[in-house]
Amino acid sequence: MANPILYRETADKLPPEWTSPGAEEEIRRSLRSAGRKLVVLDDDPTGVQTVHDIEVLTDWELPLLKEALQDERPLFFILTNTRSMTPMEAEAVNREIAGNVLQAARELGCEVEFMSRSDSTLRGHYPLEIDVLSDVYRSSAGREYDGHLIVPAFFEGGRYTYNNIHYLKTDEWLTPVHKTEFAADKVFGYSHSDLRFWIAEKTAMRFRPDQCLSVPVDLIRQGPDAVEERLMRAKGQTPVIINAMSYADLFPVAIALHRAYARGKRFVYRTAASFVKAYAGIEDRDYVPPERMTAGGGERRGGLIVVGSYTAKTTAQLDRLLQHGSVEPLELEVERILDPESGAAELMRLSAELNGMLDRGVSAAVYSSRRLVSVKDKAGNLKIGQTVSAAMVELVRSLSAAPRFILAKGGITSSDIATKGLHIRKALVLGQAAAGIPVWLTGPEAKFPHLPYIVFPGNVGGDSTLMEIVNRLIGGR
Repeated sequence: MANPILYRETADKLPPEWTSPGAEEEIRRSLRSAGRKLVVLDDDPTGVQTVHDIEVLTDWELPLLKEALQDERPLFFILTNTRSMTPMEAEAVNREIAGNVLQAARELGCEVEFMSRSDSTLRGHYPLEIDVLSDVYRSSAGREYDGHLIVPAFFEGGRYTYNNIHYLKTDEWLTPVHKTEFAADKVFGYSHSDLRFWIAEKTAMRFRPDQCLSVPVDLIRQGPDAVEERLMRAKGQTPVIINAMSYADLFPVAIALHRAYARGKRFVYRTAASFVKAYAGIEDRDYVPPERMTAGGGERRGGLIVVGSYTAKTTAQLDRLLQHGSVEPLELEVERILDPESGAAELMRLSAELNGMLDRGVSAAVYSSRRLVSVKDKAGNLKIGQTVSAAMVELVRSLSAAPRFILAKGGITSSDIATKGLHIRKALVLGQAAAGIPVWLTGPEAKFPHLPYIVFPGNVGGDSTLMEIVNRLIGGR
């Protein structure tokens, strides 16, 4: 089993990064000349945490998809929220979306590539979602994907892949993810950080470790030609593990993939957020300033922070915010919400308090009680999460006027608030509030049109990041 390693010591042993001044432009040129669109199916709203000026759809009706396919941008996201669903529900959603996308693409005469964006700490419906996309593609194109790429590196959040082992960086140490709290997830837990064995575990040995095709960092740093040669070996939906220690490692992979595509190879992607940015050649941009993350005209109202995630990182961030932030706490007692007799009364109380705070110009932090309530089976734990998230949604629905800003912490929470609380069908990603923390601008159809909505993943940032962002927003007055 893998053990923690020192980041700097490991990085210093590697060959120099491959560099090319025109790498990102070559990537963008390849996409333009091929005339194809990247469609990213995102299992929670945090996948846009590396991009800007990109649209997110929460609906997949054909007219909306056609608009997105005809847009000049190289890609768009579709929020599926499948990480909060049962396997049966996730399969149905992915199948419907993929079918609609391919139908819209056929009617418009364009070509698409699918990316399945999921968690950088390996949680989610794998291999189910890749299997569904592969099945729909096979039915439409009459051929199989040559391989599915596994690219969980997410540098903004300290996730690296080296020697096929996926790591989480804390200070100077890289810890194999199977030794972190994320591997103990009640629904999506796992026991391996070596992605070859993780794939074998998740596919129930349908793919053995020796059947996986690895693209190591040493090979990547030789440049796109070497990577392309390795990728051309893929056939029969081979799992392809992409190692990466920096963004510079993803650019030769992206170039090689575009070249392999031109030679007839077809791939589907299971990826974290960093690869989406690299594969589309999206340039860096400064963080969104506070004045663009707050609603114009609502200066006298308070802002709303909603915290649903139960990770230890989120709890530490919430504690720091409540100790040092200019917000008032409002705790949602999970056990009372789960009780049919007390749930409705608890929501009414919280709603009245919340609206009163915001009306007085007080910013409020609404959070679920921190003691994790769980049961033995996965379906039961999903149901608990859905019930708590539904309570958060009801509080947003009960708002009498737009807050100065809304920040949601946690993937399931932020997705449900976006779709069920704010009724967003299409949003524009303005950029990031901090590394890995995207800022949406709601569309005209939303409950509060043109309102900045900050999506803060549960597993991103340091202990003080939440406090720092909120204090910047409130200090922006």
